Amino acid sequence: MRNIFILLFLFLIASCSESNSELVTFANNFELIAETDDAQPTLSARIFKLREFGECTNGNCPKEVLLIAVSEFGEYPEQKLYKTPLKEKWEFVEWNHIPVLGEPHYTLKFTLKSKSNNKEAVYSVNADLEDIKYKEK
Repeated sequence: MRNIFILLFLFLIASCSESNSELVTFANNFELIAETDDAQPTLSARIFKLREFGECTNGNCPKEVLLIAVSEFGEYPEQKLYKTPLKEKWEFVEWNHIPVLGEPHYTLKFTLKSKSNNKEAVYSVNADLEDIKYKEK
């Protein structure tokens, strides 16, 4: 149900702003691949996948990018949006740490997997409201 509201909201924004082609592309083509549980009011995240347009030809397929939306809770939450590099394939693996109230630093930790040029890589990712860091495992 929540995803439907997000999609409707994005379509509303897109219809009001036809000049924002990235938002139009996102609203029409995103795939929500992961989101944190909202049980702990600290940081939340949603990870969306967007695929380039086109078809596979001669072994070259359209690439993918992940958009990682991080938000704090509250009346006026601080929010950030991070974008991964283009790869042939991105996958969300797991949440490793979702912060709880009382922690000195709120950092989300999760694992992503990518494939590019027939090479697979696994990344440990730390994301907060200041920055995002990828460390290849």
